[in-house]
Amino acid sequence: MAIYVKVVGIPHYTGALVSGTELAPDALRKAGLVLQLQQSGLDVQDIGNLRLPDYLPRHNIPPVRNWPAPRMLWDLLQKEAYEWFDPEDFVLMLGGDCSLIVGVAQAHRARYGDNAYLVVIDGHFDAVIPVASRSIGAAGMGLWFLLQDEGVWTLPSGWSADRMRVVGCQQMPEATYGVDVMTLEQLLAGNIIERIKAVMQTIPEDVKILVHFDVDVMHKEAMAAAYSPSETGLSLQEAESVLTTVLRDPRVIGLEVTEFSALRDTNGDQATRLVQLLVDALASRVAGS
Repeated sequence: MAIYVKVVGIPHYTGALVSGTELAPDALRKAGLVLQLQQSGLDVQDIGNLRLPDYLPRHNIPPVRNWPAPRMLWDLLQKEAYEWFDPEDFVLMLGGDCSLIVGVAQAHRARYGDNAYLVVIDGHFDAVIPVASRSIGAAGMGLWFLLQDEGVWTLPSGWSADRMRVVGCQQMPEATYGVDVMTLEQLLAGNIIERIKAVMQTIPEDVKILVHFDVDVMHKEAMAAAYSPSETGLSLQEAESVLTTVLRDPRVIGLEVTEFSALRDTNGDQATRLVQLLVDALASRVAGS
């Protein structure tokens, strides 16, 4: 059975300090993503890149770096991503920094209502609180905006903690806001596939799941081109086990890939590595269909 996959790029770094992640969609295409997905048995349509506003502010003024650029992106994504989602298709979104989660999750929620669930695979729990004393990128605040903002910075998201799962954090956050979190240590404490299956089993059966995959969940030896390479994280094989297990779940209808910095990938090897990871994980849906 052929599985239809829409590929779309979100070439931005509105939530980041420096450039790099906006180049990721085209770098992954150049590394053969679309062709390799097709060769794996998937029916693939590349619908191009999201067209961003001609001007997105850049500054380092507290409390939210580059504001209102993140809000401009979210409002655009809320409209565009709504059209990308389809219960019969799978959408692969190539970011971009982590802040895109807000707009995409808002669209996912608008499309599926209370049946919308979110699984976040990330080395960090991105729920930093905006404070007037320092400028912080929205890439580190996505979950806070979805759960805690209450309509001050952006429109109320409608998301609640019980419809989110976070996996792979380097440490347990001081405040989880009620979200079910499995740390990296907990994930690796047993059979990694069984651990992930256990997380997915806590989600109701008749729902639609959006997966957010931040490449910084991997150790820098596995993914040196992460925006913030980490001394702690999953090996490439472990990351493949996690992603493959999650994507084989038929309730998953979309995957957003974030925090790949093409500027750190001087010879293209890291893009090739990430493409292979994505292809292997998505090909598992063909095997499981």
